[in-house]
Amino acid sequence: MKIGTRISADWLERPGDLAFLKQIGVDVVDITMDLIPGFSKNHRLTREGVQQAADILDTAGLSIERINSVGAQTMNTFLGHEGSEQELDDLANNAEISGEFGFPVYGVQCFQASTFGHFPKPMHEYVEGRGGYRHLRVNVTEAQGHPPPEGAPTAEQIWERTIRIFETVVPICESHGINVAMHGNDPPVPELYGVPQILCDYDAFDRLFTAVPSDHNGMTFCVGTRYESGQDVFEGIRRFGSKIFHVHFRNVHGTIPKDGWYEEHIPDAGDLNMFEVASALHEVGYEGTIDYDHIMTLSSDDEYGRQYIAYCVGHMRGILNALSAN
Repeated sequence: MKIGTRISADWLERPGDLAFLKQIGVDVVDITMDLIPGFSKNHRLTREGVQQAADILDTAGLSIERINSVGAQTMNTFLGHEGSEQELDDLANNAEISGEFGFPVYGVQCFQASTFGHFPKPMHEYVEGRGGYRHLRVNVTEAQGHPPPEGAPTAEQIWERTIRIFETVVPICESHGINVAMHGNDPPVPELYGVPQILCDYDAFDRLFTAVPSDHNGMTFCVGTRYESGQDVFEGIRRFGSKIFHVHFRNVHGTIPKDGWYEEHIPDAGDLNMFEVASALHEVGYEGTIDYDHIMTLSSDDEYGRQYIAYCVGHMRGILNALSAN
């Protein structure tokens, strides 16, 4: 297994921080397409823009392991609005270029209720954890059980449109030998303030894989999201095995079915033993990337969370070393 991290576009302008990632043991990076120069103009990758980003990362000894679409790139498709055909053409273009560059994982973003813009009350707050570091707490209780707002798509409409997206990109990625990975909804609940979400549990992933069958159609297994949902993380790892193409190695406390809330924690302070999670991944033959995912900040950190990043990478490297010693 390799250690990866998400970086945003501003990291390309900070070569010292890219060197920092390499120095502490990060192997690869995970990006959204808006990191690529020129992408934000029309949501289309260009070979020149991708090459520019790849060259900057290569100078630091890093490479792109997963490249992800952004929510705005598919909003017309999910809502059934004019412009969907252009979005699908853009997705196809981006899959083709990602395949040409050999990026191992092409990430497709699912429809998130939050992007519909109908959230009358925030669900997120920051609370203090061990020693006073601040971490996220998400309470979904008041967001459940509302009627659908005007104009919201139905769950079946979202399914139809999601499948259309996958039917567009999976054959292209398959032809290049790269994998498509869907993360699923976070928070993993079937509706928020009446707006449906469809990729919230293991059965939903199975439905997607059945609808668009391919050895290259799989998932980003987000440990935190899967635990939040109340489903068994270890059962999920065993169930999907070879369908797991990327892992968010994130620890949380609390589950939505039991508590109505969950908290994102520093990796050794949540409900899960992350060595046991890594061991389960190892047992099913997973050889991809583990990514600590969401960045928090420690009391002496700056806005970029370098000390937190170093802590996470050291924790993960220790786990991988222990696995290799067994």
